[in-house]
Amino acid sequence: MKSTGITVTLALISFIAPADHRKDLLRARPCADMAIVAPNDPVQARQTVITFLVWYKTHIQVASRISLVNQKAGKPYSVNLPNGERYLAYLKSSHLLTDAYLNEWRIFFRQRNEGFQKIPQIEGPPTGFDYDLVLLTQDVDMMLASLKSLKIDTVTIVKNRATVTFTLFDAYQFRLIRSGNGWLINEILNISQE
Repeated sequence: MKSTGITVTLALISFIAPADHRKDLLRARPCADMAIVAPNDPVQARQTVITFLVWYKTHIQVASRISLVNQKAGKPYSVNLPNGERYLAYLKSSHLLTDAYLNEWRIFFRQRNEGFQKIPQIEGPPTGFDYDLVLLTQDVDMMLASLKSLKIDTVTIVKNRATVTFTLFDAYQFRLIRSGNGWLINEILNISQE
């Protein structure tokens, strides 16, 4: 695939550059921080995001049944850490998320558990768990129902990282990392909620 991109670049150089500059341009080496992007990288990054969203829509009911917070009448909330691990394992089964992404949620679960111990909470929605943890919204059903109207705004590739920005009622940014010949989601941001 890389040879195709280089061939196209060389063809453009020979067509656009004046004859006396062509030799210099062809001899020039790419900068160390210049990314050589395979022509299908933006398509693959975009498809990874779409595939994950479709997977999540299909599996959200099972994921949402995993109780992450212990809520017993009259007792302070606590995070159910074993269920947190089950939840993360279930998300990992999509094969589209990095371990770093999952570890951030693991840290979040421990921190929220410590927070519940320091400042006990017995009523109201448990702090930090009153929204969907993947799409970071309370309107997750509406978001996923509108998946057919998903609009990818931009796909940016820099070295082994990609950023896919799209609108699904809210504006989102998924940050991906190259893994082998494909991409994995490393971070999900709901830009509209920040």
